[in-house]
Formats: sequence, C-alpha cells, structure tokens
Amino acid sequence: MHVASGREWRGGQRQVFLLARGMHASGRIDLQVVTSAGSELATRLADSGVPVTGVPWDAGLDPRAAIRIAALANPGMIVHAHDAHAHALVDVATRLRGGATIATRRIDVAISHPTRWKRVRAAIALSAAVAERLGAAGVPPDRVHIIPPAVEPPPHETNGEARSADSVIRVVCIAALTPEKGVDVLIDAMPILCGRFPALQVTVLGDGSEREALQARINAAGCGHAIVLTGHVGHPERFLNDATIAVQPSRSEGFGSSVLDALARGVPVVASNTGGLRDALLRGGGVLVPPGDPIELAKAIAALVDDPAERRRLGDAGRAAARHFTVDRLVSRTLDVYRSP
Repeated sequence: MHVASGREWRGGQRQVFLLARGMHASGRIDLQVVTSAGSELATRLADSGVPVTGVPWDAGLDPRAAIRIAALANPGMIVHAHDAHAHALVDVATRLRGGATIATRRIDVAISHPTRWKRVRAAIALSAAVAERLGAAGVPPDRVHIIPPAVEPPPHETNGEARSADSVIRVVCIAALTPEKGVDVLIDAMPILCGRFPALQVTVLGDGSEREALQARINAAGCGHAIVLTGHVGHPERFLNDATIAVQPSRSEGFGSSVLDALARGVPVVASNTGGLRDALLRGGGVLVPPGDPIELAKAIAALVDDPAERRRLGDAGRAAARHFTVDRLVSRTLDVYRSP
C-alpha cells in the first residue's frame, strides 16, 4: 500500500504516480494507493488503471485519513509512505495493525522526528545528501537505500539546433514558490541579465506561499517585462521543449526531478551546488553554482547564452545522463527494497 497525502501536484506526487503506475504495469506486485480524494494524484492514477483509494485528507494529519489507513493496514502488508504527513499516519497505523513501514525521504533538511524514522523497516533517500540526513537522525546504514527519481522520455525529440537558432532566450525554472527553492535568487540575478540580453524571457512555473513577495521583488527590480510567475500548470515539463536553459536555484533540494525533465529534453541546466542537485548532474548536462549567489547565477546563465556550442554539448550529455533514470529502474530498485530483510 502506497500512502501519499497528494493534496498538491509537485515533484513528489509525480514520482509516486510514476512508481505506482510502473509497479502496477509490471504485474509483479499487488498494490493500492491511498491518497487525498479528488487530488491530481488520485485522478491520474485512476485514469491509468492503478487501484486508488481516495480518502478525506484536508489537513496534513487528518484523522479521517488516519482511520482509513489503519483500517486497510494488516500484518502481511508493506506500507510505503511518501511524505512526512503520510509517514506520521502510516507509523501509527502499522504500530496498531501491523505491517512493515517503508518511508521515502525527499527533502534535504534536518529530520525533526527521528524516533519515527528509527522504526522504519527501510528508508529510501533520493540522494546521498538525503541519506546523510537519515544517518544523522539515527537510521541504521543497512536500512537506508538511495534511489533517485525517474524521468519519462519526452514524447517527441526536441531540436537543439532549432532552439539555438531562436533569437529569443527562453529560461525556464520549475519550482514551488517557497523559500528553499531560491526563486528570489533568480529574480535578483535578473537586472544583470536583462541589461545584457534584451531578448531574455524567464518563466517560473509553480505556486506557493512566497508568490506575492516574489512578485513585489520582481516589480522592485524593474524586470517585470522579462520574468513571469505563471502559477500552477498541469504539465510544467512541457515548457522545457522550447527552453534555451533550465535553472534550479534552490537553497536546499532533495534531488530536483525537474532537472531530469530538462536533461531528457537536451536542455542545459544551471543549478545550485547543494543537496541532491549534485547527484542529478553527476553524469553531466549542466553546471553548478554556489547557492544563494545571484551574481554567480547570472554569470553561469550568461556564459551559456553566449556559447551555443557549449549548450549543445551539455544538451547531448544531458540526454545521455537521463537514460540512467528510467521508470523501470525506479520500480526494480524499489521492489528490491521491499524484498530486503
């Protein structure tokens, strides 16, 4: 049983969808997904034929969801929690009803409830940085498994040559509008970039608690003509098809699955040298810059804008790197964890 709160649609929910759909299609395991009724995750799972149980889940620790999860759990079941709220409810359910708790950790921040993590049968970390957080919380090393996210290949191969010849410089940032994603750092880099590149167009795809503050920052910087906050869109990865460069300016990041979307499309990436972003670009396809530094971020973006050949080289390397992050590999490695002692 997979459990994910699913009240929003971000990278974590998308990875749950890819994993559950891939497991179901493999026919190698009986599964169901418990998630928020009416959520994007529930809808996409149902449309793909994956068994899904929608439950009322308005608050993070909604007691109605807790009761339903506990009713479904049993001693012979593996219960896989995919976010912090799901983990809290699954921990209670398996302690009351039995079952083995598996939990995935997706963020690179200190763990605030280490006791809960010490009880898991196995912990899945998206990157080495996340695995270090689990170790610091006291999870035994033999229970920690590093499994990076997956990416689906784009339905159509994007044309890097045509992208390079386009006079418009399209920079795409797929990120929630929350402090750790560093969108403010990208905004602070804009005055440097706009002065050099009048054809620059920056699109930030995502929503969150910082939207009003970030819009005010854009207005104060005088670069509203060159950067737009689109809010939530259903398939933000599609905007990468015409992108010149993808940017991930996070202050902390468990992995950054949107980076994989860029690599799969041959879009060179500029990302912060932090957390799982190092793992995401380990095989090539982008450059790393110090987190929280708008000047260095602007320099890296400008260098790629000025060098189409380097963009093509990074794009080719990114496509090759993305082939290591398949859904089949995600499914196989997760099933290996389920079978582990």
